[in-house]
Amino acid sequence: MDFTKQRTTTAKGVAICLMFIHHLYAYNYRLLHGNSYIPFIPTFNSEFYIASFGNICVSIFLFLSGYGVFLGWSRSQHSPILYSLKKLKEFYLTYWIYFLIFVPIGLIFFQQETVWNSDQIRYSKDPITFLMNFIGWSSSYNEEWWFIRVFIIILVFFCPVYLILAEKNPIFVVFISLFLLALNFKASPYKNLFNFAIWQPSFALGIICAKLNFFSSRYIRYFDKAGTIFVLFGLLLCILIDNLWKLVVGIRLDFLIAPFFIYFTVRTVKLLHLDNLFTYLGKYSFPLWLIHSFFCYYYFQDLIYFPRWSPLVFLLLTTISIISILAIEQLGKVIKRMFKKPERL
Repeated sequence: MDFTKQRTTTAKGVAICLMFIHHLYAYNYRLLHGNSYIPFIPTFNSEFYIASFGNICVSIFLFLSGYGVFLGWSRSQHSPILYSLKKLKEFYLTYWIYFLIFVPIGLIFFQQETVWNSDQIRYSKDPITFLMNFIGWSSSYNEEWWFIRVFIIILVFFCPVYLILAEKNPIFVVFISLFLLALNFKASPYKNLFNFAIWQPSFALGIICAKLNFFSSRYIRYFDKAGTIFVLFGLLLCILIDNLWKLVVGIRLDFLIAPFFIYFTVRTVKLLHLDNLFTYLGKYSFPLWLIHSFFCYYYFQDLIYFPRWSPLVFLLLTTISIISILAIEQLGKVIKRMFKKPERL
């Protein structure tokens, strides 16, 4: 399978849906004011089990980031450091747009909102708190933004090193990545500081797979010949292995499962003729991640859970998030036209 840009975007669309499911159905203690959902199958809460697996979305995004970064860098004329800084700039520009739109809403209209299970005010107007959130080092305004600090550390410190080493010999990347992962388990008193070590193997594996053309390898091409039953079985096997390993051993294998899950997911979406839908969602996956939790947790949770039935709750969150992003993008275009210099005759 040639892993084209469209297929990458499709995989991001699947990942953002898993993230929505994870946040909607996996954390009952975050549901306030008596909010709840009715499972799709009333006698079996399948949503909770899917939501538990849904955390793989983080590894999927990091894997796809590493995969895309390597391919983009290999086509560019930039040094690894300059290319990493370029990606960091693009990341921040998008993040700041949505930060400056959604965070002031909390600072103005939700001043009494507290952190879960605490009396601490969430939207503190303290300048240091604002600055730390603005640069992404703190996620006190939106706890689902914890990933920003992790991604910044990976992009600034590990991306240039991994790109250089992957070009020479990918085994060096494997060694460093696994060493950091093992170090994290030994650094239990400082896990919050070193949590990037848990996630960086997914980014590293994305770079390695791009370097080795994993999705075009002869092993994957054997899978390409397999039929629908095999693809669906492979998808189910990824979910079972990940959940069972976590249950028995207590450690997630997301970074190893992610590339295979991506492959079987993209093929499943194609078989179901849903690739256009997931590609569309994947196109907006970054802003969807940034804003959806403001709707389902912090600002309008009562509205999102109003339909009660889980499929409608998911559909409402997705629809409102997409409409908000399209409105913001349209506003951005209008502002750009206002400041655009008129052409000289």
